[in-house]
Amino acid sequence: MGKRNRSNVLLVEILIAVLFFMLSATVLVRVFVAARNMTVRAAVETQALAEAQNVADTIYAAADPDQALEAMEFKLYHGAWSRASGDFTLYVEGGEEPAEAGSYWRGTVRAFYHNRNIEQVRPEDEELFAIPCTRYREAQA
Repeated sequence: MGKRNRSNVLLVEILIAVLFFMLSATVLVRVFVAARNMTVRAAVETQALAEAQNVADTIYAAADPDQALEAMEFKLYHGAWSRASGDFTLYVEGGEEPAEAGSYWRGTVRAFYHNRNIEQVRPEDEELFAIPCTRYREAQA
């Protein structure tokens, strides 16, 4: 009877060890998945920032910001220009404002992160950042 009791205790001990290792493996897998998701998001943010800065610089240098945005394959929807690029979308909002000796084009380039198909992009997606951009144009004499 004593020998059988010892084998049951050993079996329970082995089961507890297996359960402990399974729990540890589950936690480690979740940690690695979270780390990968953070890496992917950081890469998307870096790419979005580079593209948004390029757009802001192009608007600054352009004679007509609307034509420049159209040339960069932005589409005009409800007064805002947008372009989807992989896991993010860039939105450009802005317009002309009169000034004493010319006019300003003031706007904002925004990047939104999304986890869905490009066809389903919505402005309500998580905003990554916003870059203000201004372009001054002197009045034609």
